[in-house]
Amino acid sequence: EHPLVAGVRGAGLLRAIALTEPIAPAAALVARRHGFIINPVAPGRLRLAPPLTITTDELTPFIDALPGLITG
Repeated sequence: EHPLVAGVRGAGLLRAIALTEPIAPAAALVARRHGFIINPVAPGRLRLAPPLTITTDELTPFIDALPGLITG
């Protein structure tokens, strides 16, 4: 639940986050500065494509950081 997230879609680990504002390019830059690689596939869409071998322990820091990444 975040006011800038309109929804999430996809299958398996390949996900897209639909945003309510066209902030995907800026969010991707912030994410990269924090060591995360996400793809701004459209102004209001972020694509997440982690490796298939990612563990919950490796994914947790990203999940915790995500709200801050999209708010800048």
